[in-house]
Amino acid sequence: MCDSMIPKLEKIPFQTMSSIAVKKEVTPYMDYPWHYHPEFEIIYVERSYGIRLMGSHIGNFRDGDLMFISPNLPHVWRNDTDFYQNNKNKKVVVYVIHFREGVFGENFFSLPEFASLHKLFSLGQQGILIKGKNHKKISGLIKKVYAASGINRFILFLEILEAISNNQEYDLLSSPGYAKSINTIDTQRINKIVDYILDNYSNDIRVVETAGLINMNKASFCRYFKAHTNKTFTQFLNEIRIAHACKLLIDSNMNASQVCYEVGYNNISHFNRQFKLFTGTSAMVYAKKYLKSAGK
Repeated sequence: MCDSMIPKLEKIPFQTMSSIAVKKEVTPYMDYPWHYHPEFEIIYVERSYGIRLMGSHIGNFRDGDLMFISPNLPHVWRNDTDFYQNNKNKKVVVYVIHFREGVFGENFFSLPEFASLHKLFSLGQQGILIKGKNHKKISGLIKKVYAASGINRFILFLEILEAISNNQEYDLLSSPGYAKSINTIDTQRINKIVDYILDNYSNDIRVVETAGLINMNKASFCRYFKAHTNKTFTQFLNEIRIAHACKLLIDSNMNASQVCYEVGYNNISHFNRQFKLFTGTSAMVYAKKYLKSAGK
């Protein structure tokens, strides 16, 4: 019973005449559950923002985020609340490419020409956030792949893999080995917990109430949660709150004290300790550093 707090297996549809799955989604908001899949994923978030969970990583995503993700790394993208309020000015535009390593033949990626891809596929198990001067080139190629078909699509797809594998500016998001821990499924449980925390992080969330959502007592739930997330429940909740705090410090006119109470803390000293633990700096220094780097 306690071994099934695992994300949903997503089944990716492939067209009959294509060895890769390519789609462009234009929607009011991102509606992905906590999920994983056996395919590699390249995702370009042209327009959207919110919070991203990926393996052990918790952080914010923004317009322009570009990622490469290897198979079986669980992840979820959750928009800020203003996307879910029938706001006609808010729109999500996302391009996604999925492919399987063996779809082109058992030894295709073993060819010497693809030697650089071995490192890419390995690093992708942590989730690669692509940055730097090649970002514009790669995101442009993704759009071209979506518009192309047949052999032209395949050639452009190989160009994307080459460009990503040669890119030297990136962040690795999750801790290594997380993708290898997937073994079973329990969609309702994991999504019920994740949704509850994301919907209520600004309130007084108690472990007993959360455990009750999946019919467990507090002690069993705490062991269960730590075993499957590598975090205590309190640590997970704090990271969600501080991720939102970082966004508010950058995108709003709130000061640190206002942000503290907005994200669910009722003690500024505790907020400051958690913020420094999560980011390595104080809320005030974090905001000033970002504004300086952004030229504001």
